[in-house]
Amino acid sequence: MLPLCYTLSMTVYFTDERISGSAFVERILRDRYGICGAHLVRGVHGKPMLENAPLSFSLTHSGGRMFAAVAREELGLDAERRSRPLPQAYVRRLTPAERREDFFRLWTAKEAYVKYCGGTLAGMLPSLRFERGVLYEHDVPAPVHLAFLDADGYTIALCAAARHTIELYSL
Repeated sequence: MLPLCYTLSMTVYFTDERISGSAFVERILRDRYGICGAHLVRGVHGKPMLENAPLSFSLTHSGGRMFAAVAREELGLDAERRSRPLPQAYVRRLTPAERREDFFRLWTAKEAYVKYCGGTLAGMLPSLRFERGVLYEHDVPAPVHLAFLDADGYTIALCAAARHTIELYSL
């Protein structure tokens, strides 16, 4: 058994190709896990899942790039291109403390957590707050671990039950 403080590495795949999210996930499953013919289904709130497979995945798009992570545990992934203008409609909804945070880390943390939970932004965003690197839901620290990576002009956030570091891999 691993000690509680042990950190695992999670590979986040990316591509600049113009392919569908399902084709990208199917390529990862085939090339990295030897799984062919995986069937993707949608959960209650539209979260894509693998049917009859012991793996979970999370997929995100930003700035013409697609990112995906696959694991044997539930996870949520988000990436945002740092060069795009900040959406002022979102900035106005931030608490004064959140306005002092790095917006891209704040936003990717919230989106990754929503994806991890399988919820919707509309349903969960009002209950989320990110301050001093901690994500809160209803003013209680979220029972997850967040990993961040700033690379190639993107901020990437991975949300999972266990601690992870992110390794970025072009596919």
